[in-house]
Amino acid sequence: MAVESLYPPKTPPRRLTRSRHFTPSSTPYLTPSKTPSRNQNFGRAISKASPTPHRLSRTPYRPSATASSNTVAVSATPYYTPSESPSKRYDNDRFIPSRRNMNMDVCRRALMSGDKRSRSESDVVGGHSSSIAAGETPLQKEFNRRMFSTLCSVPLDKLDENGEPRGLFAFGRPKSDSAILGLRPQLDNPFDHDALRSMKVGCMDLDPSTNSSVAKKVLRKVPGAPTRVLDAPDIVDDYYLNLVSWGKDNVLAVALAQSVYLWHAGTGVIQHLVTVDAGSDYVTSVSWCPTPGQTRHVAVGTNAAVVHIYDGIALKKIRTLHGHTGRISSLGWNQHWLSSGARDSQIINHDVRVARNIVSRYMAHEQEVCGLKWNEDGSMLASGGNENFLCIWDAAMSGSRQRLSSTNEISPRLILKQHKAAVKALDWCPFYRGLLASGGGTADRCIKFWNSSSGAILNSIDTGSQVCSIVWSKHQRELCSSHGYSENQLILWKYPSMTKIKELKGHTARVLNMEMSPDGASVVSAAADETLRFWNVFGNPSTYRNGSSGASIFGEDISFGVPPIR
Repeated sequence: MAVESLYPPKTPPRRLTRSRHFTPSSTPYLTPSKTPSRNQNFGRAISKASPTPHRLSRTPYRPSATASSNTVAVSATPYYTPSESPSKRYDNDRFIPSRRNMNMDVCRRALMSGDKRSRSESDVVGGHSSSIAAGETPLQKEFNRRMFSTLCSVPLDKLDENGEPRGLFAFGRPKSDSAILGLRPQLDNPFDHDALRSMKVGCMDLDPSTNSSVAKKVLRKVPGAPTRVLDAPDIVDDYYLNLVSWGKDNVLAVALAQSVYLWHAGTGVIQHLVTVDAGSDYVTSVSWCPTPGQTRHVAVGTNAAVVHIYDGIALKKIRTLHGHTGRISSLGWNQHWLSSGARDSQIINHDVRVARNIVSRYMAHEQEVCGLKWNEDGSMLASGGNENFLCIWDAAMSGSRQRLSSTNEISPRLILKQHKAAVKALDWCPFYRGLLASGGGTADRCIKFWNSSSGAILNSIDTGSQVCSIVWSKHQRELCSSHGYSENQLILWKYPSMTKIKELKGHTARVLNMEMSPDGASVVSAAADETLRFWNVFGNPSTYRNGSSGASIFGEDISFGVPPIR
């Protein structure tokens, strides 16, 4: 009797017969397999014939020993009987897959356009989708497929013929080939956020269909002939010099022997800026200042190892900078700094605001410095020399302006010696921070892409000709290179596949220099055939279109004071 008092009062067993004593639906209870939801019971009317529901309690229930095998004991008090112990019941309760390889752009698109992409049987007419039946051409279908591939970073081989992704939820680790061409790189790489580190030599093309015609990828017509041809008599035929510069104010500076001329592209007006003293002196380099508010200033380097700074509007000299012992072959601006590279193998940084202009000297080249290019934020300088060196310098290493002795020299952060000829063509990529393109001379003929942080080569392309200049497009992932021996052409490249979009031929001698217009639509090439040719290679951006898509920024055909040579 004392033992039975530990348990709740027993209810008499009831037989499984249809009688008024047994109402299965009127007695609320919980079973481990079916648990009523609160939303299902909310607002439901309770029958008057049903007893008042009891409050849920977890009082253990133990059946009576006197109950027969063909009877079921039903208690008025709800009970809870766990099927297993808690430790076993929660083992492998739910599988949660790893979604770190999932392309979230594709998933977001699938969620936001789910009702639009759902198709019923009535949407298909004769085995074709309703979009094609409504008038969508195969070209439009392919355009939409490639647009989806670009916006969501999905390779084309991952899309079917209707533009729908295959394998939307990728839970596994990508394979080695899909890590290069797929949605995500290898996830165990701690530098996945760095786009330059994820690139590999020879595997830079994210589009597997690079063998197809590149004309299908470029949705514009690239003219094969120049839009303007100007005469440039007496231009110095020297590979190491930089004789043209296109300023932010749309004014082109051209060095012809001992003189510098300014050509205003909008009006076609020509102005004579300067003529250096007679004798062995001549102009060896020109460069407009790109700093906002100072774009009227142009630097002129000479064979006499001095740099002159002129006011391009007032047409008068402002000051002269000394420091070199050889001709000034290359110039580069970095805000109020003017960097000059010379035949004496030195690079001098001048502060044009102060009287003691020399800030620092960069010493690493062994021969003439023929290429200088600062990156967009002015933190790194790339320099190329005749000894085949490519050097990367940090502006922070120069420190504050101080009086430098002959032993106070600054070394580069990187010295890259993979080129086999002089390095003159240099340009920083505008859409990948730290990506540098360089071109070698006749013995090299290669365009190389560098990770300026580590010094690793990302890609190398043999162009077949001497590389004289490289310019990146501001609006598309393209670049244009100018060449000398033996083709003397310009080549428009698609990046990163480095497939040729167009070869522009017209010069009869090697192209010495190439500069891009301020709007990023055109380039000008100066060649040893004493002509300047303007090419609309990158196309007019939408912000510069004024109703006529073929509108040109150039004025009438003119020559620099000399009758045209035909």
